[in-house]
Amino acid sequence: MKTIAPLFAFAWLALGAATASAATVQIVVANIKEAKGTIRMSLCPQDKFLGDDCPYSGTAPATVPQATVVIPNVAPGVYAVQGYQDVNDNHKVDRTLLGVPEEGVAFSRDPSYFFAPPDFKDAAFTVSPQGTRVTLRLRYF
Repeated sequence: MKTIAPLFAFAWLALGAATASAATVQIVVANIKEAKGTIRMSLCPQDKFLGDDCPYSGTAPATVPQATVVIPNVAPGVYAVQGYQDVNDNHKVDRTLLGVPEEGVAFSRDPSYFFAPPDFKDAAFTVSPQGTRVTLRLRYF
């Protein structure tokens, strides 16, 4: 029992320290064309960018002309945002037969892209311990 008490105390302190350094990221999504469905945003480190398993995500109802998605408890670091307006709430980006998105899509720092998604370096930004606010706009193809 004497060994368990110090381990529990250490774990409790470590948890408190981790929570204290967590930041909040506010993602302002502009250029929403219709108030339908859900805005879905993911905050991804480089190794998860363009994947389905980003460690942080959030949603907001789609409202014209913009909506804000708030993601709490983010570890400070370098990330990129990827997201879309899920008009029919099916939890995926609907695409044409050629693979072109049928719903609005967005990336942080509004990088230029058309035939392929942007590189991480073009969408990356730093989340500070105090929190970060980024603005991006949906693009429709």
